[in-house]
Amino acid sequence: MTEDAGDYSVPIKLDTLQNSAVTSVSVPLAKGVLHELTASQLLANGAPIPCGAKALTNWPDGSIKWLHLTFAVPKHLTGDLIFRVAKAKQSETANAPESLSYISNDSHTTVTHSLYRFTLTHADGSFSIAPGTADDANKVIRGCLNLHDAHSRLGAVSSCQVSIDHTQSLLDGAIYALSVQVDMTYALVDDDTVSNITSTSVFLFTSAHEAIKLDVTLHNANAAVHSGGSWDLGDANSFYFSALTLAMKGDNASTFSYRTEQDSPWQTHLTEAATDTSNVSIQQFSSGGENWLSPVHVDHRNTLPFSVNGYQVDKEGEVITSGQRATPLVSWADKVSVTIENFWQKFPTSINMTPNEMLISFFPAQKNHLHELQGGEKSTHSVWLSTNDKPDSLDELTSSSKGILFCGEYLHSEIPLYTECQNAHSTIQDLINNGLHSQNNFFEKREKLDEYGWRNFGDIYADHETAEHQDDSIFVSHYNNQYDPIYGFLRQFILSNDQQWFTLADDLAKHVMDIDIYHTKQDKDEYNGGLFWHTDHYLQAFTSSHRSYSKHQGIGAYQDHAGGGGPGGQHCYTSGLALYYILTGNPNAKEAVQTLTQWITYVYEGGNTCLELLLALKNRHVLGLKNHFTGQYPLDRGTANYINALLDSYVITSERASLQRVEHVIQHTIHPNEDVTLRHLSNVEETWFYTVFLQSLVRYLDIKSVNKEFDDAFYYARDGLLCFAQWMLEHEYMYLDKPEILEYPNDTWTAQDLRKAHVLSAAYFYGNKHDHTLLQKAEYFENEVSARLEQSDTKTYTRIMVLLMQNDGPTSHFKHAVLPSEFNARKTDWVAPAYAKGTNVTRIVKAFVKRMLALSISNEVNWLKKRLG
Repeated sequence: MTEDAGDYSVPIKLDTLQNSAVTSVSVPLAKGVLHELTASQLLANGAPIPCGAKALTNWPDGSIKWLHLTFAVPKHLTGDLIFRVAKAKQSETANAPESLSYISNDSHTTVTHSLYRFTLTHADGSFSIAPGTADDANKVIRGCLNLHDAHSRLGAVSSCQVSIDHTQSLLDGAIYALSVQVDMTYALVDDDTVSNITSTSVFLFTSAHEAIKLDVTLHNANAAVHSGGSWDLGDANSFYFSALTLAMKGDNASTFSYRTEQDSPWQTHLTEAATDTSNVSIQQFSSGGENWLSPVHVDHRNTLPFSVNGYQVDKEGEVITSGQRATPLVSWADKVSVTIENFWQKFPTSINMTPNEMLISFFPAQKNHLHELQGGEKSTHSVWLSTNDKPDSLDELTSSSKGILFCGEYLHSEIPLYTECQNAHSTIQDLINNGLHSQNNFFEKREKLDEYGWRNFGDIYADHETAEHQDDSIFVSHYNNQYDPIYGFLRQFILSNDQQWFTLADDLAKHVMDIDIYHTKQDKDEYNGGLFWHTDHYLQAFTSSHRSYSKHQGIGAYQDHAGGGGPGGQHCYTSGLALYYILTGNPNAKEAVQTLTQWITYVYEGGNTCLELLLALKNRHVLGLKNHFTGQYPLDRGTANYINALLDSYVITSERASLQRVEHVIQHTIHPNEDVTLRHLSNVEETWFYTVFLQSLVRYLDIKSVNKEFDDAFYYARDGLLCFAQWMLEHEYMYLDKPEILEYPNDTWTAQDLRKAHVLSAAYFYGNKHDHTLLQKAEYFENEVSARLEQSDTKTYTRIMVLLMQNDGPTSHFKHAVLPSEFNARKTDWVAPAYAKGTNVTRIVKAFVKRMLALSISNEVNWLKKRLG
């Protein structure tokens, strides 16, 4: 960032981008720098270029905190692009592309582009696309989304809601991009009642090109039954359906062409007459990979629902060609081009073409097989439509890259990434790079498990769970974002500008948002909106898909293993989703962070029923649960996850209440003057995750420090950190130095040791860099982790790799970071904690009196019904 003569400038790295590719980048801005978008511009070769801009988050004073830019990279670009806060002079303004416009009323929305006119019917979500602006009925393409139930009957739309959002152009304030969202609810055909099955279609338009992107999400909002704590496919509240298709029709018979793979030749069908009914279909049945018959694909019957490897092209029912992995592109109906993103990765999919009609099937009809959408599950597919007479242009749009900033620009972004002092050639970085360059890299892991298909694609193979697997069969275990690989992948992308890291993050984030989060409000509140655990340790997934627990798994797999359960606060990771939202502007990621925050808040704070309080009384001494009578939170990773979720919500919303809640949680978990020995932290199996809590506390301090808020809450947390760090300095060691006290002494423990370096180096920094032994101990842990894992045969296991990505960077950062000011000296006379005051009887009586005063019989009954059902 540079400031000169009133200008505020940020350079943007475009090292890997192709000229003319559409790309995007997010820019963090200091408080007070930018209030109006039109007071900024994007410069290429010193001149402003067309650019869409959207404020993602704002500072409390209303100025923009994070700004998302979308633009086409100009040809003949020399050097970096420059984002500048300084209103453009009239003579500097470039010629903007012809802007979008729209008109919307109660019944229709019409979007006008220089190359087409799009009209949406609000009653049922159907639409039409007419090339140009002339009212030429012969060239109009009509489309609609069709959902067919288990009996192949067309689902009726019971309600349809339309909402519109736009992105402003920096050049002239006009519309640069536009999104039109269509939310539809379907009625059950049998009794015409409204169901909990919904679809969301988001049409994305931009003035930068003529293509329209359509994202279609199908959602089963019912709660799963999950009998006995198992979450297997075949649940009574799953939604079974035969097909979900986008049907497009033209009024006149036309020639159509298609290409099955990017390097394959175009095939053209010449329409001979208006009555020509020739039919060509391209269908992806399975992944086409070496392990296409992997048990990861079993249905509720525990059998594979397909028998064809890869894809087939049929003409009039006869197979005319086949292959492994199709990436089809179709030109149809007077040069309307169509392609589906991740066509083969999200199988089964198909495109069916006739001279008059095209069916784009996100879930194609299949003989003797129904698709299953579990309760609380979503599935999203994306399709591109273009009126360009060069269909190959869609290749560029579907593979466009992202830009990033130089690492130092993120230093004061309120998201501590610890990137500015990173050593690109450290041993830990070399270990992390195995994620892209080793024989067991993350892309290769997909192939080993065949982590493909619409429900699986994007998730990571939990291959560390195969350590005790005895034969060569495929062991199915899903990772479900444990320790936040979304964050780790994005941090590596920022460090390296290698688009492969972003691809991994993008695929995983979309998977987590659809599949791993429990999208329902009809289950128990401690489950609603929660994140499903990874597949249960040391056990195969069987028919549980990505929902942890299967009736086929049994019990007793490890210490205290009972089998069964549901989402829990010990497994909640939001920082990667928050960073993904900030880097991409994807509103679903923001919604996911807020959903998970609301869920984990309930997990720890509970509701307002007396029955719930009775259960809390029974469980008040259970490890991992908040004591609702003393108000004290457990010193563990669940509380850390709660703090991180609140901090992430604060980062993306700037709502002060989230930060205040964090301060409450910290002050009701630890005390700055406590006797740490009473925590019995030497019992590693029961207490190791205290370091995770301290890391979340450090993150709170980092955010407060960026905002220069050095108040009592800051120093309470800071002194708590120093209190525990002093104990760590004297007592902590590498976990595997005492393997006899561990149930499973493996190198996951070595990777976890890196957390200690984070905590100790932060204590060194926030202690004014006075105690160098803290930094030395931090560097000891970092060096030992590096040396030991470098020699480990399991160094490329998923969990180890993710832990390294999550926890690398702080030691170097805190060693070299400049103190914002001299911090206050540590206090030794903090007031006794609230959780230590009063007697047990007094606390219990007060809690129940408070609940009784707000008693609601209906709430009590509802709470009980959801737990007895």
